[in-house]
Amino acid sequence: MQITSTPCITICRIDPATGFCIGCGRTSLEIGRWVEMGEPERLALMDTLPSRFSQTPALQAAREAHDAMMASRVRTRRRSRI
Repeated sequence: MQITSTPCITICRIDPATGFCIGCGRTSLEIGRWVEMGEPERLALMDTLPSRFSQTPALQAAREAHDAMMASRVRTRRRSRI
């Protein structure tokens, strides 16, 4: 089995304002083509993803809002008693 490079962090939500996944920064077309891409093409695309977050404030804000929501859920979750 061959390991494929991926930027996925399992958030997997496309931000409607930007068209980018708030987890990894890829578009839905890029995500769909991922398995068809060769490793050099994947790595080249992965190199561009950090700049998508830094150059797209709405994408960064959506990611931060998701992170805050998840942190809030963790803080308010009660443990079940056995």
